[in-house]
Amino acid sequence: MYQRKLIVSLCILLTVVLLQSGISFWAHQNSEFHTERNRIANQMLAEFFSLRADKQRLKVWLAEYLLTENANTGFRDTLSSRMQEQLTDLDQLAIRDQLYSTSEADLQHTMAQVKVISLLQSNLQTLERALKTQEIALYNDDAERWRTLIALFDTFQDTDLAELLQQAILQQKQRAELTEQDALNALLLVKRAIAAISVIAILLTLWLAIYLSRALSRPLQNLLSGTQQLQQGHFSHRIHESGSTEFAELARQFNLMSGYIFAYAEQEKKTQQATEQLVQTRTSELQNALTQLHHAEQRQKQLLTDISHELRTPATSIQGEAEISLRGKDKDIAEYKEAFSRILAASNQLNQRIDDLLFLARGEDRLVQVSLKPLLTSTFMGMALNIIKQHLNSRFELKHCLVPSLPEDQWLLLDVEKFAVVLRIITDNAQHYSRQHTCLKLAFSADQNELRLQLTDQGIGLQPADRQQLFQRHYRSAAARQARPDGLGVGLCIAKAIVEAHDGSIRLDNNAANGCTVTISLPHFYGTEHENTDR
Repeated sequence: MYQRKLIVSLCILLTVVLLQSGISFWAHQNSEFHTERNRIANQMLAEFFSLRADKQRLKVWLAEYLLTENANTGFRDTLSSRMQEQLTDLDQLAIRDQLYSTSEADLQHTMAQVKVISLLQSNLQTLERALKTQEIALYNDDAERWRTLIALFDTFQDTDLAELLQQAILQQKQRAELTEQDALNALLLVKRAIAAISVIAILLTLWLAIYLSRALSRPLQNLLSGTQQLQQGHFSHRIHESGSTEFAELARQFNLMSGYIFAYAEQEKKTQQATEQLVQTRTSELQNALTQLHHAEQRQKQLLTDISHELRTPATSIQGEAEISLRGKDKDIAEYKEAFSRILAASNQLNQRIDDLLFLARGEDRLVQVSLKPLLTSTFMGMALNIIKQHLNSRFELKHCLVPSLPEDQWLLLDVEKFAVVLRIITDNAQHYSRQHTCLKLAFSADQNELRLQLTDQGIGLQPADRQQLFQRHYRSAAARQARPDGLGVGLCIAKAIVEAHDGSIRLDNNAANGCTVTISLPHFYGTEHENTDR
């Protein structure tokens, strides 16, 4: 499996990298160790040189003091303090040197240097006491003073200090050279180790790259050849499913993809044919839509004709009645009153049609803007009865049945002006479509939530197919057009908008005999009447 080969190769490279990092870290630590040893040795050597030089300066100061007795004692104290600091630093460096010892010889050398440092510290303390002015003054002879003090500088506890210090410097110089050589050797070892592991890593990487590229090149070449065949449109081309598991699976997936593309291309051809067929269908539908648009234009023209006829009929009636009244001999008052009554009726009819057109022109939003005022239920029923009677033709008879008894605190929220329009519309419809029958029935009923007004005629009735469309604007059933050719089909639309603005409902139902019943339902309330409500 190529995946396994790749994982093994990556693990080998990771091992080499970790090995290189570990060797580099070890070499760096080794180099740091020997570099620190060399630095300590050089510091101790420098301190020994400084100590010897300060000791010579102190001896020169003593000679000057014995000769002139005016030497600066502050300089003496400064030299003593500095020598003490140098010995302290040497002692600390010796302790650190013990920590970096790599052999028994290193440890013995360090212990020898510690002894020298300890002896020099004791000698410096003795010199400080002897060089105090009071103790020097105890000596009567200058020669005796000189011999005594010089002996303290050069000899202490039967030890030649000058030779001891010189040997310590020589030994420390040798140790400094040795540690420097060890540091150089450690650095050289680091360079060689890094160079060796780098060469190994490079060679191993090159070998793995060649090995993996050979294992990868042939499957990729087959895959590239297959893609070129697909690019040229040969969707039936397949490649060999051979080689490692991954590449065999890749070849299988490629062959599946080729099959899918081939199937998709066939399906695309079928889809294109179906699209062409759909375009033809949509073109036919568009032609039908244009035909319907033409019919709608014709209906619009018919609507304008109906409106003209609706307005012309009362206008012609008014004009005719006026001409008859003015023609011939003088008439008595009764005849004039009768003529003016007919003119007034025609004027009212004309005004009603104009009001309907104005309602439609204002739009649905103006119809649903009502100013609701509280009105007692009993008052409302009396008002409804009067409005319906006012719009009844003289040849029609109204039978009404009021609710026998209602609570005195039962009331409605009503816009009287707009609701009068609703009553006028349903009354006009009942009269227009009941020309063979002259009896209308008005009834009221109530339950706990609603008050219902029902107006029943003996007209043309309703067809089930027309019931859902009666409240659409300009819709008129075939029976309605036959009974009244000059109607506009807008009254019920206006009535429904106004009733729904009162949170009520309106519906049309066939009655038991011939004709229909208009039912208007309004919510009623109990208790104290509310203030006016606009919405």
